[in-house]
Amino acid sequence: MAENLSSLGLLMAGATSISNVIKDVGAKKVLERNEVIASTFWIRLFAAVTFGVVLAFRAMNGLLPGINPSGSAFFGVAGWEVSALVEWVVYLFIEVILVACNTIIMFRAIQITPLSVCIPYMSFTPVFLIVTDYVINGVIPAPPYWIGVFLIFVGSIVMHRELFSLGWLEPVKAIYRERGCLYMLIVGFVNSITNPIDAKLVKMTDAFAQAFAFGCGMVLFFTILSWARRAELGAVMRSVPLWAMLAGALEAIALIFQLASHNYLPVAITISIKRAGIILTVLLGWLIFKERDIGDKLIAASVMLAGAIIFYAKLTMTQGIILAIVTLIVMSIALFLTRKPTVAVTPEAI
Repeated sequence: MAENLSSLGLLMAGATSISNVIKDVGAKKVLERNEVIASTFWIRLFAAVTFGVVLAFRAMNGLLPGINPSGSAFFGVAGWEVSALVEWVVYLFIEVILVACNTIIMFRAIQITPLSVCIPYMSFTPVFLIVTDYVINGVIPAPPYWIGVFLIFVGSIVMHRELFSLGWLEPVKAIYRERGCLYMLIVGFVNSITNPIDAKLVKMTDAFAQAFAFGCGMVLFFTILSWARRAELGAVMRSVPLWAMLAGALEAIALIFQLASHNYLPVAITISIKRAGIILTVLLGWLIFKERDIGDKLIAASVMLAGAIIFYAKLTMTQGIILAIVTLIVMSIALFLTRKPTVAVTPEAI
């Protein structure tokens, strides 16, 4: 039975990944013509509507859950106890604020940087989860996890390999020079905090009720922010209404599958599978948005994907080492075959 539950969890995490990738494309389409706050308001509104439809359908079938204690000390402080409702509301409030701010940062990154460049840096979320998942949920990663971390780091360097001609540290510096990449690293870190909170909240109620409550909180946040900033909300509906609806609906679908998978899989595994969609994101960036220099980005994203595979495939240490060695060999061959003639390269050109 445990194996069946694990398989179900993997299917849910896979659906999360695909929905999330297509959502990113829809968000990019919206952000191409509109400012961040107005775009985010509509995407989050359509996501909340989708959450509401799903919850209403479940309610008609008598599947409305209650709120249960988390079973752990409030904020990890022994002896500090509050009611289940207060605990749930506090954690939900924290999550909404963090995710709302994170969404603004992420959408800004998508707006100013090609998808094929910035999205792969979301793969760093499992790296940050090493610390945050332990602090919040007491989960200690297995030794093969560190091999995956290494491959993700290698992939991030390969993304800017042309800068090696200017110095060995230039590819690392490029991560911080390219604002979209830096923004995505911030998003990845904040996600490493909110993902364990997601898992805690889902266990206190269920994925669907939690998703609806979260969606309503996000709409409230961006309604207030849009009013304060006097955002041009009508411009989004006049220019790209269908893309906004698609992005919002897929945002909701991805989150529902993600939250549901937490009942069957550790948080780090779900998020690693979700990030495996970076390969598809890179390809869609090339096909839809005509992004250039796809070769290095695809190689880099593939190495990051190999790191993600180590996280969720339940590999032994030996299997993880073998996969890493094979990945690095294939990467080296691919980089050699796609090398370009030496030309004068400046950091600003990458």
